[in-house]
Amino acid sequence: MKKTHAYVFCLSSILILSCFSSAAAQERTLFNAVSISPGIGFEYLSRTINWDDDQYTSKLKSNYFTFDTEIELQGGLFVRAVLGFTTANYRSLVFRQLPLSVDLGEEIGYIGGYLLGAGIKKSIIHSEDLRIDLLGQFFYGIGSKKEWEISELPVEGSLEGRPNWTKVTVGPVFTYTGFETFFPYLYLNFNKFWGRFKMDETIQDLEGSETKKIKGESSFCVSLGLTYKITESFSIKSEARFLPYKDGIDSGIMIKVMYSFY
Repeated sequence: MKKTHAYVFCLSSILILSCFSSAAAQERTLFNAVSISPGIGFEYLSRTINWDDDQYTSKLKSNYFTFDTEIELQGGLFVRAVLGFTTANYRSLVFRQLPLSVDLGEEIGYIGGYLLGAGIKKSIIHSEDLRIDLLGQFFYGIGSKKEWEISELPVEGSLEGRPNWTKVTVGPVFTYTGFETFFPYLYLNFNKFWGRFKMDETIQDLEGSETKKIKGESSFCVSLGLTYKITESFSIKSEARFLPYKDGIDSGIMIKVMYSFY
């Protein structure tokens, strides 16, 4: 628990520092920044995961609420820090190495947690109507501990679960810049997702623990997005994501509101 608090403290510190940086943006003293853009966003993703050495698959449905700041530096370089909150449903995971096996069903609900992220983007080509950037992002999710009572037993029993996960994306972003107020883009990226779900079970004097390794079925993502510039400083970004794999396609959406200081 102390480790989780340390992560949360670090995330909060990053966000607070970003806010102070935004307030001073007009003086452009932060790393000679060209612009600073804080934003608030929401994301939803339904992703197929596999576990038990790829023997089984299930759906992981996640929501992300994010607070981030993107800083544009000289030379077409962008850096981004992200702090957020997550909720995820790990329904259908099965733990067989406990005193009594556990099959997570509808009753598990969503498990909350925290999100830490960072990104870096570098402009490669910028013509009159087309900009090509290389974008890399890293995200780490820290799930909160969740407890359940085992009601079907004639004796007292309880479960305690805690997930965590990591996601890395990297690839080119193609943005059409021929319009004045909106900019459609295509982000083709290697998209790697993996994590763990630790389950502890206690039934009177019996105790057991099992850690389930999970990973995304797809490692490639196609993102179609649009940035709409309402004013010189205020903009909205929306994005649809598609992750194809052998037996189907997963999908998700993202929407973010940003305000830029120049």
